[in-house]
Amino acid sequence: MEANGTAGLRYDQGETVAIALVLSCIIVVTIVGNILVCVAVFLVRKLRRPCNYLLVSLAVSDLCVALLVMPMALASEIFEAWPFGPFVCDLWVSFDVLSCTASILNLCMISVDRYFAITKPLEYGVKRTPKRMVACVALVWLFAACVSLPPLLILGNEHRHEDGSPRCDVCQNFGYQIYATLGSFYIPLTVMIVVYYKIFRAARRIVMEERRAQSHLETHNYVEISVRNGGGPPEARLAAASSASSPAARAPQHRPSTTSTTTTVSTSPSPSRVAPLHSRGAPSSVLSVLCGGISRLYRKEVAK
Repeated sequence: MEANGTAGLRYDQGETVAIALVLSCIIVVTIVGNILVCVAVFLVRKLRRPCNYLLVSLAVSDLCVALLVMPMALASEIFEAWPFGPFVCDLWVSFDVLSCTASILNLCMISVDRYFAITKPLEYGVKRTPKRMVACVALVWLFAACVSLPPLLILGNEHRHEDGSPRCDVCQNFGYQIYATLGSFYIPLTVMIVVYYKIFRAARRIVMEERRAQSHLETHNYVEISVRNGGGPPEARLAAASSASSPAARAPQHRPSTTSTTTTVSTSPSPSRVAPLHSRGAPSSVLSVLCGGISRLYRKEVAK
């Protein structure tokens, strides 16, 4: 009998120890990680925002899986049978379905929350109040309970194999299987795929608009700097280059001689004659006119 029982085991002693250690490490890491998430949100003031309520709910659901579901699943895997009885089996299956469904629905609700936060940031930011986020969390857990309670209250779970050995499996009713599978997996999965695709498109559109605005701003700044530096816009520079290359622009400008200007100003050195010379950009002619006028006056004084 002992030989037959030993031969019927799926794992030998070494494999059993290895599986127990690996699964125990996974359980401990899951518990510690989710506890740290909850503690961080409760202790850090900046994280106490309504948008993080769903993250806390997700961490709590995963923590329930690690505390209430995974240890008994580990024991069932090692012993290759259910050693805890039918009552604990019903509770364990209910907690299993409840926690896993709540985790998936929390992920689905987080995706919807992110979608509205990206596509309607101002409008949704006002509507995202603590009461409404608590209501969303309650809705998630209520729907998860609606999926997990029918086997416990109405349908019942599987407690025995065909040979009479104890086991613990969720209800195998065909209608319940369709209902639970659609509600806890396929419908949330479809919603998340559609929503994250829309988030991708919205984020891509926002990035493209920002790039266009940045390019327009850089072009505007370049034109403004060129105008301030005297270069002007490209049209003005082309017009200036074409006018400078014309024969009329290359012809030398006539400047009045110093002698004639001196003779004219010496009789009546009025500013109206001097101003045009300065405006034409001839300061040396003005200086010679002034020197000539001063020398004339000096000669008259000497002659007197």
